[in-house]
Amino acid sequence: MSAWRLHGTRLDRRHMTGMAAAARVACLVATLRLLVPAAAAEPTSRGPDPADGVAARFASMRLLLCFMGKGSSLPYDAGLLHEAHARIPALREGRTVVAGNSSGSIPAAYFCCHDFSTASVRHAEERLKSGNRDAVRKMEDVDDKIAKLSRGLGTEIDHMALAEFVAFALGVPAWQDARSIDEIVRRSSARPRFPCLIVACNKEVLEDVHPDGGFTPGRLKEIDYDTLAVSWKPEVHAWYLRHPDRFRRDHPDLVLTPERRIGRAVTYFVDRSLYDLLSRIPPEERQADLRLMLDPADVALAILASASEPTYFPAVPDPRPERILAPDRTNVLGAVRRRTYYGGYIVSLPAQDVRRMLPGIRVLGTGWRHNPLFARTLLKNWLLADCERVAFLAEWWADMEVNPDREFVSHMENRDTTGAEEFAYGLRRAREVFDRDECLPPFVTRPRFDRPAAAAIMPAEPSDDMVEDGAGAPRDRPLRTLRGLGPLLAP
Repeated sequence: MSAWRLHGTRLDRRHMTGMAAAARVACLVATLRLLVPAAAAEPTSRGPDPADGVAARFASMRLLLCFMGKGSSLPYDAGLLHEAHARIPALREGRTVVAGNSSGSIPAAYFCCHDFSTASVRHAEERLKSGNRDAVRKMEDVDDKIAKLSRGLGTEIDHMALAEFVAFALGVPAWQDARSIDEIVRRSSARPRFPCLIVACNKEVLEDVHPDGGFTPGRLKEIDYDTLAVSWKPEVHAWYLRHPDRFRRDHPDLVLTPERRIGRAVTYFVDRSLYDLLSRIPPEERQADLRLMLDPADVALAILASASEPTYFPAVPDPRPERILAPDRTNVLGAVRRRTYYGGYIVSLPAQDVRRMLPGIRVLGTGWRHNPLFARTLLKNWLLADCERVAFLAEWWADMEVNPDREFVSHMENRDTTGAEEFAYGLRRAREVFDRDECLPPFVTRPRFDRPAAAAIMPAEPSDDMVEDGAGAPRDRPLRTLRGLGPLLAP
């Protein structure tokens, strides 16, 4: 399926036709209501089961806010956050699910623990704007990375470069004398209390370098881009079954099984409420493993796991893999001996599973910069998945994505702006796109699973732009996307 190119219009012909049809239906329904006595009227829709605690928890949710990682450009998202909090009542009313990937995991983790109160938003703006990014920005120098890689040198820096931001997310004001991330965690009393999802990719599953080492791609695995499930190629699996000793030597972190499937490419770190919600999606349809966050150590792990992309920070092992949801609780990792996380770059907008379970919400992304060809090729050779192809599928779900304009992208490349200047860019860009309620990703591809999940929590009164036109009940029709924020935006 090819990617669709969007040319500045928010609604295509299918959407416009659907709106006209919906208007005609609304007129007909209004006429019939005048003719039918109220006592004889049948309910036209049903809300969530009041006895279902998970449904009751999410029935009022209206927005999925995704902090999309842009390297060290956290102040841009802070500026956008300022305007979003002023213009979107759902943020102020506790009706928001928050998600993050890569550096976006930092604000996502913070709001998971502290929610979107006026005080917490103002604190987040200040810390994201003024936090010290010097070490990360120096490490982001592409020419320096290429020079080091060509000499076989590492480019990763120590996780302590993130200490200030981990402390911010965990609500630890006195962190400067801490000698490790673990020490910051021990000083925290924060807990994941609000719906949150943070992306990390699974290194052992995705890694596909040649067994003899170097940068040569192995070409041993294949990935299903609709489910992000990774398997051995048929001929590779058959060969290894005949040569198990060679398999153990080539892949010490993996287990050779009769099945070709290796595992899921992605883990979603989630709070208890999203763990319970997304676990209702059948495993064969869900995009990721679910890793439960219960305490400050889990939240810190999620940040490091999502930020530790190749050439940025060292990969992060999971010390408590038993908190990963698996169909078989006796074998959590399946064909993998351990779980190591290698950054959240792989899913730029982690909205599919959430939107399929909550069809009534809208999706707002803080914007993403597509990788240059060199980085795209390098990551694909190392870690199998083409991040651009994954992005096209993920960003199908965006109703609005506040992508940086060309002027700010040039500053991102040169790393020549202060935090206050980046904040101003994000604020200005958010105002521009909110005023016209239109800003979409440049390329999208329709995913295979585009309908509500069987266990979806349908709103009591589905809106006419929630699902596409067609026969059948709303839960049987494809979900609409790319709609703008519409009724969520206040003047």
